[in-house]
Amino acid sequence: MGRAEDIFEKIKKDGMCGIEEFILTRKSEELFLDFKRSSNNGAGKILDQNDRNNLAKAISGFGNSEGGVIVWGIDCSKGIDNADVAHTKFPIEDVKRFVSWLEGAVSGCTVPPHTGIQHHPIIMNDKNEGFVITYIPKSNHTPHQVVGELKYYMRAGSSFVPVPHGVLAGMFGRRPQPHVVRMFYVFPAEVVNEKIEIKLNFLIKNEGPGIATDLFINALVISTPGANCRLVFEPPHQSYWVSQFSFGRHISAISRFEHRVPPESWVKAFEMHLTIAPPFLEKLAIDGICGCGQSPPSRFKIENDNTTIEKLYNDFIDKNRKGLLIEQDRDSLVDNLLNIKNKEKL
Repeated sequence: MGRAEDIFEKIKKDGMCGIEEFILTRKSEELFLDFKRSSNNGAGKILDQNDRNNLAKAISGFGNSEGGVIVWGIDCSKGIDNADVAHTKFPIEDVKRFVSWLEGAVSGCTVPPHTGIQHHPIIMNDKNEGFVITYIPKSNHTPHQVVGELKYYMRAGSSFVPVPHGVLAGMFGRRPQPHVVRMFYVFPAEVVNEKIEIKLNFLIKNEGPGIATDLFINALVISTPGANCRLVFEPPHQSYWVSQFSFGRHISAISRFEHRVPPESWVKAFEMHLTIAPPFLEKLAIDGICGCGQSPPSRFKIENDNTTIEKLYNDFIDKNRKGLLIEQDRDSLVDNLLNIKNKEKL
């Protein structure tokens, strides 16, 4: 998870408290964060043209750089250090409608269109007023040109600046690069002798436009919920991977030289078997990292606290005893227990 996604997830989690904190601390705009006041506070019948222009510039600038987040509904001005700081809230009138407008505008903002953009509403009252946060990840299909302006932007400090031709050629005049991320293939949970059995495949997917080689993935078990819980990694296929285990808690795998993954393809690395049963005294925590030889690695985490795990276990076992379990329950338990999002699943 990169810095921009960290900021996005934190604001989503904090909600209005996060918005209030920006104002109280006079948070400054920076490389990954931008504040925007809507031109008409979302009061029109369509997205205001100035808001559309700001969105397009941000998609180009953040997408061509390292990604970033826009907070809609906050005005900023120069502070004593000459930095743009958040100082006043101007809530959007109908945040859900504003999100719909933004979603409809994204595809027409840049050439090529940027995929992967997310919008999240933060509602402040029963009138549906509030704020909207837009997450723009670093793009794998750069460079992005703003439609109409015919300009390319990049993020520099707290501003979006046009990219000169020489810089553009240096940034993007190279062979297409791969971008690998970890994915999961989730199997339905099973109950065996009052214990819940979970099986999970760790995958590596190439989301970039280049061919990926020298793939690697590591996973380290920080803690398991209790003495009756068991976590085991099955080794990867030796025809494709070289792997090693350390202290029964760490697995490391790197692909063989001849193993390559083309764009929009995936490969299975290894399998994890998890058995959970009470007592639940500690959290479940697994740290990991994956990557390839041609691009920076990305870190990931599987984590949940013991209280949540105990509740999920009790509810699941109770349904099983009553014969009420359905297939959706088996799938959702794994997602909720391991905190796996839909976008992370194959």
